[in-house]
Amino acid sequence: MKNNEILLDVIGEVDEKLLPELSEKKKKHKAPKWAAIGGLCAAAAIPLALLLPKAWNRSPFSTVGSKDMVLALASLPVIPAYPTNDDEEAYKAWSTAKRALRDQPKGYSDGFDIFFENSARTFLADANKENVVYSPLSLFMALGMTAEISGGNTQAQILDALAQDDISSLRSHAKSIWEANYNDDGVSKCVLATSLWTNNDFAYNMDTVNHVAENYYSSLFTGDPGNPEYSKLLQDWLNEQTGDLLTDYTADINMDPAMLITLASTVNYEGKWATQFNKQATSPDTFHAASGDETCDFMNAIQSTSYVRGDKFSSISLDLEENGCMRLILPDEGFSPEDLIRDEAVLNYLSNAADPSQNKNVLAEIHIPKFDVSSGIDLSKGLKEMGISDVFNADKADLSPLVGKDTAISLSKAEQDSRVKIDEEGCKAASLTVLELCGAAAPKDSVEFKLDRPFIFEIMSESGLPLFVGIVNTVA
Repeated sequence: MKNNEILLDVIGEVDEKLLPELSEKKKKHKAPKWAAIGGLCAAAAIPLALLLPKAWNRSPFSTVGSKDMVLALASLPVIPAYPTNDDEEAYKAWSTAKRALRDQPKGYSDGFDIFFENSARTFLADANKENVVYSPLSLFMALGMTAEISGGNTQAQILDALAQDDISSLRSHAKSIWEANYNDDGVSKCVLATSLWTNNDFAYNMDTVNHVAENYYSSLFTGDPGNPEYSKLLQDWLNEQTGDLLTDYTADINMDPAMLITLASTVNYEGKWATQFNKQATSPDTFHAASGDETCDFMNAIQSTSYVRGDKFSSISLDLEENGCMRLILPDEGFSPEDLIRDEAVLNYLSNAADPSQNKNVLAEIHIPKFDVSSGIDLSKGLKEMGISDVFNADKADLSPLVGKDTAISLSKAEQDSRVKIDEEGCKAASLTVLELCGAAAPKDSVEFKLDRPFIFEIMSESGLPLFVGIVNTVA
């Protein structure tokens, strides 16, 4: 029996009702090489079933045949719907679930502020008068998963960029950060999702896969990266996780046929203003853009708000219902946003809650342009600037914890696409990070091709036209 069939059988024995996708695949799934390097036994398969016990409560994939590519879908925490009436029991259930996620160990986010400041400076400081949106949380999770499948100096460079002491600390911090930020109660949303996409012609170490699944709530997929259906499934997953906010970007995401591992991380955020803006008060006004004046709709209000007067900026904070706040930072005259991003004090302010002594509660006359901004970032250059270099070099990259030491593999694609939009009701935001690691594609069949008798040759042009064709009967 093939290894994946063993995995599916063991999962089915645990409880076929918990994994309808997988139990169905026992009958028809073409088994990929999901063997742990050195062999897979039933005991090694059980943890995956326990870690990922449930499929989502909806079917997000419409691609024909895609179910054969789904190994397991992550089981996310359940938060009861936010009570819209005076039902005390409903409120208690909702509050208890939220508190359980927010009650993380002291110091659970240690290092994230350092990572934020370094990465924000790297990816935002050269905006060059263009809109740019960056999600440090999405990148942190994607790099965390990459550290899990890495070893040696490759892993050390990633841990250093994430400001983590070791892989154990990273696992603990990543899981706590994930849980502390998760929210989906019908009113507000901050859903983090991750996934690991594999090539079904390769063997993967299940212990490593389990670490990724357990600490990053990852869904697992396998397939032929040369199959357009597999790329379509990735696009569908990304669109589902980002609420279709980034479809213009996901349409261009396709797997390289030589792909061995693709890691994806998304953040889907939605919240309503605690004090919403009156649409009747919205009116056109002038926005002095870096490239010249523009006319756009401004939301106008007089609200009580938190105000901070910094050295080179002023800032207000707008609360969102049960979902944090949006801080809006205005550079002083003579300074640009890029100037502020390079300033240590401003970065420190951005990465932490403001010192209460800085905050003033004021009645502010607010004028905010409605905006819908998005950007795509090629992360490769920035990651190298942050010290992550070995993973880009097949001769240096160490991905042995996942694929063993005999497979040459390196990071070939690193991109993040993000979008944020606000209006009178609230804010929506989404980000996706995709890291694709490629290697030499495994041959599906082995053949010997020896030209030891007369043969034909043909020389084709770049356009595909035959330039020369001939027969070789003798080479003496």
